[in-house]
Amino acid sequence: MKERFLVTGGAGFMGSHMIDFLLESYPESTVICVDKLSYASNYLMVNLSRAKNHPNFEFIHLDMSTDYQELEDLVMGISHSGAPDEPVTTVLNFASETCVDLSFEDPCFYTRNNIMATQNLLECCRMLLRKHPLHSDDFAFIHISTDEVYGEQNHLDSANEDSRLRPSNPYSATKAACDLIIHAYWQSFKMPIIILRPNNVYGPRQYPEKLVAVTLKALLHCKPNRELPKEYRIPIHGDGHYTRRYLHVSDLVRAVDMVRNKFRKAGHVKDWTGQIINIGTRDEIKNIDFVKEICDIYMKEKYGVEADLLKLVYFSKDRQFNDARYATDLSKINQLGWKPNIKLDAGIRDLVLMTINEGTGI
Repeated sequence: MKERFLVTGGAGFMGSHMIDFLLESYPESTVICVDKLSYASNYLMVNLSRAKNHPNFEFIHLDMSTDYQELEDLVMGISHSGAPDEPVTTVLNFASETCVDLSFEDPCFYTRNNIMATQNLLECCRMLLRKHPLHSDDFAFIHISTDEVYGEQNHLDSANEDSRLRPSNPYSATKAACDLIIHAYWQSFKMPIIILRPNNVYGPRQYPEKLVAVTLKALLHCKPNRELPKEYRIPIHGDGHYTRRYLHVSDLVRAVDMVRNKFRKAGHVKDWTGQIINIGTRDEIKNIDFVKEICDIYMKEKYGVEADLLKLVYFSKDRQFNDARYATDLSKINQLGWKPNIKLDAGIRDLVLMTINEGTGI
């Protein structure tokens, strides 16, 4: 079956990897990227360098939080030239502003952007299924959320899909709000929807505001036995003892595709509709230890020396509130047959080598 995939936020880090995967795995299908191209726009367009030459790829510059009619026409597949409608068959919603630090600076922007974009997208899909009710048998809406909606977990706990939502910063609050709105659309309108909640995702093309990409960018300026200039130093919030779990972006897109295929399998749509699924790994590490590992690999591979961490980092004032630990129960995704292929040590080493050899790790 030829599909029409709509990948929102497709010029971003995760979305662009999803697009490349879809174009390679489903070469006869159409993949449409919608992105508003935010403050990282020039950086983001590089992410689409592979996709833009594919004959079945389309890019639409559109702000989903404000451009409702354009979005509805796109979802409906309306052709203003008189050709038959070609509605989308799968929506993969990656669109979101994700920088926690910036969400503290302008929480209203995060509310307007993240929540209204998702609300408008849902409403467009609802209109599509109302106009073409039989299309619901072939349609899937998969929303990419985050494990941050569960809030902080103590050292023994892992949040499962039924755990209470306890977001603690403006960014995660908008993601939790989106999850609740999506759940309401499933309950109220019986829309075929799944919510996925991955943990921290890393990999090539990540914008240098997340810890891995920030560290790699800083290391491009380092020399052995020299202190990094202050403007290039790697910021560590607080004392660096908060922990996170990390998932490689290629494992994420595999998981999304696996869930989509099970969701779309004949006879399973109603069983799967409304499901929430955690995606992640158990590769948990303190921030300070993680930065040390990245720096050690870089310095040994490039200069043959160990990293002197104190010459590379600075300890910044902590956020107004910073969750000490995120952790999710992965029983459901594992029972479906998915497990990560890339261990954290191997993924980081590959990323460091890409940065050294090609400058493409970030």
